[in-house]
Amino acid sequence: MQIDKTKVKELFIAGSLNPAIAMLFRAKAGMPGLLIYLYVKWRLGFPHYMTKQKRTWIKLDNVSMEKYGFGMDPKTKNKALRKLDREKLIQLHLLENSGKAPQVRLLTK
Repeated sequence: MQIDKTKVKELFIAGSLNPAIAMLFRAKAGMPGLLIYLYVKWRLGFPHYMTKQKRTWIKLDNVSMEKYGFGMDPKTKNKALRKLDREKLIQLHLLENSGKAPQVRLLTK
C-alpha cells in the first residue's frame, strides 16, 4: 500500500493529541466538537506566514474547514462552539450578526 505523501503533509497534526481531551470534546458537543478540536489542533501547527510565530486564535471559516475535510453545517458548528464555550473547553470570539467567522482558542493542553 502506497501512502500519498502530499496528504500526509496536509493532515499532519503537530504536537501530540491527547485522546482523553479529544473524547471530552466529543462527549460535550458530539462529533462536531471532536472535528472542531482536531481542526484547531491541526491549524495550531502552522506558523503565521510573516512572523513565523504560532497563533493562539484559530479562525473557523466554513470554506477552509470544508476544503480540508472538517466541514459541517454552519448551524451545527455554531451549536457545538457554544456548548464547548459553556463547558470552558474553548474561548470563543464571535461577533453576533457580523457575518465573520468565529475565532477559537483552546483552553486545554
